[in-house]
Amino acid sequence: MSARRNKKIILPDLIFSKFSLVLFVILFITILFGLAKGTIKNHKVNSEISELQKDVTQLETQNQEFAQLIEYLNTDSFIEQEAKLKLGYKKPGENLVIIPQEQIDEEVDGSNNDYKKMSNPAKWWIYFFD
Repeated sequence: MSARRNKKIILPDLIFSKFSLVLFVILFITILFGLAKGTIKNHKVNSEISELQKDVTQLETQNQEFAQLIEYLNTDSFIEQEAKLKLGYKKPGENLVIIPQEQIDEEVDGSNNDYKKMSNPAKWWIYFFD
């Protein structure tokens, strides 16, 4: 019976000894560090996911814009406009007029220079009565 008493006394002493206390503290700190690492990694992954979702929405918007542009580029009115501008085509009954860019530049520069040289009352007179 005395051996049984000794076993009962040794088990609580072993649990509450300094060695087991140090072991439990080390185990607790290890678990705490593992949880902290997991939490930090989880936060990084969540922020990366949110950034990627923003990228996805931006790319979907661009995709829709490109689809609308492709749809517009395939319309007959755009094709006709490009044929007229770049190839010089015209419909039957239309007359094509080409004005050289130099002539346009001369007209714009000439009229602006005269207008700039005028006095302010003269400009108002032209504005209301011309």
